[in-house]
Amino acid sequence: LSHVITVASCGAGETTSYQNQSCRACDRSASDFDFRHTMTLNSVYQLPFGPGRHYLTNGAAAKILGGWQISGIITANTGQPVNVTLKRKASQMLDGNTSSQRPDLVPGVSIYPANQTIDNWFNPDAFAVPAQNTWGDLGRNIGRGPGYYEIDTALEKRFAINERFNLNFRASAFNLYNHPIFDIPTGNLSNSDFGRITSILNTGAVGLGAPRRIEFMVRVQF
Repeated sequence: LSHVITVASCGAGETTSYQNQSCRACDRSASDFDFRHTMTLNSVYQLPFGPGRHYLTNGAAAKILGGWQISGIITANTGQPVNVTLKRKASQMLDGNTSSQRPDLVPGVSIYPANQTIDNWFNPDAFAVPAQNTWGDLGRNIGRGPGYYEIDTALEKRFAINERFNLNFRASAFNLYNHPIFDIPTGNLSNSDFGRITSILNTGAVGLGAPRRIEFMVRVQF
């Protein structure tokens, strides 16, 4: 459980600027990388087969099934903050600043729709364009994107060649169930894609959120 609070950028790759340049406190909110809840579980289990175990302690079956162990890591996070903004003209602002402008929040209307999907993450009816020469009353980073989880697992066995040499075989599966981990939705109210999630968290080949990948490894130990 954690909570990261900033008033703008804090040197971690954020590019946030103030809505009202004369009121830094007005932008005090959860940071762009405020993942409120994070859970990581790690486990290793040696299968109960083979010499010294409970089952199949002798014979060919013991040699084939013995010595295997399975391990896994489960990682889960709650959603990342989303800053809901809109485009405004300089002539509509007292100070002419048009960056990081936010809308007004419509009282009594949830920012999330009743039937939330990746194409309909935010409720546009919850936001309104502020009156001329006023700043929006919506707080910075008020929304939250989708949470996610990933399950990685591995199956490994050590083969004893002689007293000096062992052969290790390992098969690893990252994002075992090929579960999609979605990125945050578009937060610009003036964009036609507002409230839509159009990408996954990681489009690369490795790292958290990448599509499922399977690796095999053979290692000689001596």
